[in-house]
Amino acid sequence: MMMMGHGFSGPLGMGFAMIIHLAFAVLIIMAVIWMFKAVFRGGHHVERQTVAIEILQQRYAKGEITGEEYQRMKNELE
Repeated sequence: MMMMGHGFSGPLGMGFAMIIHLAFAVLIIMAVIWMFKAVFRGGHHVERQTVAIEILQQRYAKGEITGEEYQRMKNELE
């Protein structure tokens, strides 16, 4: 008897199809979580940058770094 392909049929085919659907759903959930983090991470970046510049100013005021080092580091942070 000749077997013709009918897509995902039989227990193995149905199991494979379920795995593909599950993997697709997991990918979509991961993409949504990534987008959510990317949108709301922006505020924390500005906050960290401000704190870093304040620390840099304190180090410059204490004489721990030169004016040239201060400017270079400040430019890297901005």
